[in-house]
Amino acid sequence: MASNNHLPIDFSKEGLCSAGETQSVPPPTWSLASPNLRFKELLSFMRVSKSKAYELIKKDPTFPKGIPLYDGERSPKVYRVSDALAWIEMRSSKHRHNSPISK
Repeated sequence: MASNNHLPIDFSKEGLCSAGETQSVPPPTWSLASPNLRFKELLSFMRVSKSKAYELIKKDPTFPKGIPLYDGERSPKVYRVSDALAWIEMRSSKHRHNSPISK
């Protein structure tokens, strides 16, 4: 089984509330044990709605591409966690560089 130490998210620890109280972080609906996500898991991982995901697939050429499980037009697809993380990081970097710095 592959190690998931490369993932920047640690779901094993408790988070802090704004009042300083601790609360436990709910487990993700997707499994960290697999490097791949099904479409519904991708939606949960990226926290986007189905309609927004389809919009991104259609309009954003950098959005993670699904990998067909078999040859055929209607083949279900899997998405790599690493591709999703890279896309989020790319969007974050783009946002940081395009944001005006307020003084």
